[in-house]
Amino acid sequence: MKRKKSSRMLGGLSNEAYEASVITRALERAGQCPQLKGHVHEILFCDKYNISNVLNSNSAHLTKSTTATMKDVIATNSNGQITMHGQLKDTISNSGIRKTAKQIINGKYNKTTVYGTEETAREVNRVLDAAGKTTQRVKSSGISSKTTSRIASKGLGKMPTLANLGNAAKTGGMAGAVVSGGIEAVSSIYDVIEGNKKWDDAVIDVAGATAKGGITGAGSAAAGSLAAGATGTVVTAIASTTIGGAIAGTTCGALALGAAPIVASIGAAFFVGSAISSIFD
Repeated sequence: MKRKKSSRMLGGLSNEAYEASVITRALERAGQCPQLKGHVHEILFCDKYNISNVLNSNSAHLTKSTTATMKDVIATNSNGQITMHGQLKDTISNSGIRKTAKQIINGKYNKTTVYGTEETAREVNRVLDAAGKTTQRVKSSGISSKTTSRIASKGLGKMPTLANLGNAAKTGGMAGAVVSGGIEAVSSIYDVIEGNKKWDDAVIDVAGATAKGGITGAGSAAAGSLAAGATGTVVTAIASTTIGGAIAGTTCGALALGAAPIVASIGAAFFVGSAISSIFD
């Protein structure tokens, strides 16, 4: 029973831990940037690209410049040869969509592959199709602007909107289900081979672990987003005071205040995940 509970907790917290690493890297790269979601998108894209290309040794990394106008990401093969220049776009405003489409029509990215979030790619390509002046199109990164916006808001300590909470629950639930179900599948197969479990029982256990991991992950993720927002609100209030400003003015103080929403997010996710898991147990 203890092993099963641990696997559900791991499933629920795995996504929170990963998003915390994304937030940390984004803040290190861009600081408290209002457009942090663009940097989040770039990091998510590189991680996703590297996982999908692990067998062919291709890898993607961010360019040194945080304000590059022609390429945000460079991919190389095992010999160090460049295989792709990528410019990433994450915009859902009408003006941003039109600006990106105009840049492509004017040939700004003729030698660059343009990747957009699911929403950005769909809308920019719609404008390009209507214009009919270029064959270049925006490729979807497979990442939603809802996800990049939610992760960025969590990193900046902003209270989540209802839409962001829904996205958090959906993403966390999927991650929790996959991880918990995967762990139980490996464990059950081993038990079947050892003669300690029958196949039909194994199937039931995997299905149960997947469902429980999904619910735990959804609850943990929603709690993490709320905790990060609440902590960010408190930190902002403290920093606005004389004492808070003095603390924030020091290197250690600034790091501590900046990390507070992330720490609160993981702590809340663990607490809620543990509570949900205990209910099942």
